[in-house]
Amino acid sequence: MAASLAGPGMGIAKNRGVDMTTWCKVLPLFFVLMLGYGCVATGSQEIAAAGRTAGIEAGKSTQAEVSALLGFPAIVTYGEKGQETWNYYYVTEYPTATDFIPVMDAVASGFQQNTRVLTVTFDRQGVAQNLQRSQMAGNPGVYPY
Repeated sequence: MAASLAGPGMGIAKNRGVDMTTWCKVLPLFFVLMLGYGCVATGSQEIAAAGRTAGIEAGKSTQAEVSALLGFPAIVTYGEKGQETWNYYYVTEYPTATDFIPVMDAVASGFQQNTRVLTVTFDRQGVAQNLQRSQMAGNPGVYPY
């Protein structure tokens, strides 16, 4: 009698989906691809290139030379003695694995940031007097811009 109650599709369930070994192979690849596609960069990429800023020398390089090499700065400030300070930034932001886990992303942002800064100070004559290079890495919530 029990056999007569079972109709088409009723009875032993058949595995029509993907087995676990396939998921174990595909899932890590998915996360690697997602991490790569989430990367964002902005600013003066020239300051991140190896050797690109090596040609800037304190006491020798002029504003025209620096501008030709790096383009226009992101920020320009002026000092009391007529000096001019140019700031260049290059920021790269990329996700971490926790950004793809909905509950974890709601609790804490996993995005990481790498910021490179080049600061060039010129005297009244437009000659570079001081160069400062710095790099910061970490969670963007740690340091404001």
